[in-house]
Order: sequence, then C-alpha cells, then structure tokens
Amino acid sequence: MTPLSRVLTAVDFSEPARASFNYALALSRTHQAELSVVHAVPGVRSLAWYAHERAALIAALRQTAEAAGVRFKVSVKHGDPADVILLHARATRPDVIVLGTHQRSGFDRFRLGSVAETVTLQATQPVLVVPASHAGTTAESAMSFKNILVGVDFSAGSTAAVDRALSIGNANSRVTLVHVVPNSSLASASRYTDYLSEPDYQRLLARDAWQRLQETISATAKTSRPVHARVVRGDASTEIARIATDVGADVILVGVTSHGFIGRRIFESTAARLIRIAGRPVLAVPELVDPGAASVSETDARAAVAA
Repeated sequence: MTPLSRVLTAVDFSEPARASFNYALALSRTHQAELSVVHAVPGVRSLAWYAHERAALIAALRQTAEAAGVRFKVSVKHGDPADVILLHARATRPDVIVLGTHQRSGFDRFRLGSVAETVTLQATQPVLVVPASHAGTTAESAMSFKNILVGVDFSAGSTAAVDRALSIGNANSRVTLVHVVPNSSLASASRYTDYLSEPDYQRLLARDAWQRLQETISATAKTSRPVHARVVRGDASTEIARIATDVGADVILVGVTSHGFIGRRIFESTAARLIRIAGRPVLAVPELVDPGAASVSETDARAAVAA
C-alpha cells in the first residue's frame, strides 16, 4: 500500500462520523500516520453550542487514538462544515480525507446538502466516503480491502483510481475494472448513421471499451493480484453500484473529473451519485492535484486553521 503520512477526518455526533473515524484510525495505524480530526460548529451557532458534549467526544476519540498508538491532532472551527474541511485540507495537505455520509436523497438532500459530496467534488486529495451503515465497522475490518471495484471511463481520474486500487490492496485482493457504455442514441453519432444500426453502434462502443480495458489490465500485469474486467450498458453510477453488490466489493474507487466549480454543480459526477446509492465506502480520486486550483490561497488557509 502507498504510504500515508497524514490522514484527515471530520467528526460530529452522528453515526456516519463514527464510521469515518474508525476507517481513518485504521489507515493511520496501518501507516503510522498522523490523524487530524476537525470538528465544525455551524456558523449559525456559537462556539458554546454543545461545548460539553463536544469536549467529551474529543476526549473519547483521543483516548481511542492513543490506545492504538496513533498521533492525534484536533481542531474545532466555526463555519460551514464543508468549507472548514476544505480549508483544513488546503492548509495541512493530508494524503487522504475520510468522511461519513448520511446518504440523504430527495428533499432532505436539497435542504441540508451533503458535506461529503461537496468535499469530494472540490478536494485535491482522494476522499474516502463511508456510509452510516458502516458505523459498527471495527478498525481491523475497515482495512480488509479484499474485493476492490474501480469505475473506469478512461479519463485521467479513472487512471489514477486504477493505480490507487492496486496500491490499497494486497497480493490476495481481487480488483474488478468496470466500464459502463451509456445508452446513447445513434443520432448523437452522425458519422455512423450511414452504415450502422443502433444495436451495432452499441456493440461497437462495448467492443472498443473491452479492448481498452484489456490494455489497462496489460499495463498492470506486473502486479501479482488478479485483475478482472466488465463492460456493461446503462447509467454509470447505477451499474457500478449494482456490480459492486454482485461481487461483494469492500470499496468502490472512481475518478473525479475536473469541470471547475460551476461545471461540477451542473453535471455532478459519478462519484457524487455513488456516494448516495452505493451503500459501501467510495474512494473518490481527483483527476489532477493542482495546488493552484483551490479558491483559497494556502497562506489564507493556514491562517484560518491556526486561528
């Protein structure tokens, strides 16, 4: 596994936060990495809000980390949770961010938003999102990535996700690469309309994707672990989640395409949708780590974290 030196997680009083802390602690202990914990007090509340409960929570987490031999740092900040996490990540440059999610949908998601999705779409570090259903996962089982699934769309982000998948597994881990051919109409590909029917066009796309997946596997042949491939048709997030269930994946890896803030909000991403529907940890790997891409300068971020 690629060594880690700093792991960042965010906690509150929820079940998803407990799940993410267990995963973050497992990563930190395995890599002898420093574990940074950030707690955001909502901007509409004073810092005295739930102060006693917060102190008890932090004390319990510190005790757990120290018992595991993990270096532990904590920061309590005032503001929007997603902004606080992103500022902290910008300042401290963790190797991975671990977050929990309530997997809200519909009106609740519109009203309350999703901190995990916002951070996933804006962070320049890989973000591991752990669903609330994994709150009871122990630190030991959190690290047993025996069955790893990677969504591949042949972008730079998915290439990084394949590399990351090979680094987090062990010699006995099974890695499955999945490419989803969208149900696009032949009319959208006019250069084929003269000599292909729509089923033929779909088969052409699937055959091309299969060949490219085989080339990806060949490029990873130097690893000893088995790598498998699947090509299916349909909606990317829906099919990836379905196959993850079929193969019993412990974690799903997916690349995050860099559209810019507005583009990400308009188009979302496969990663954001998987966070809501997969029911298992999702590791989102950014397409490009660009130190200049964040909207807040590193100096300002460090000052905000130190304040």
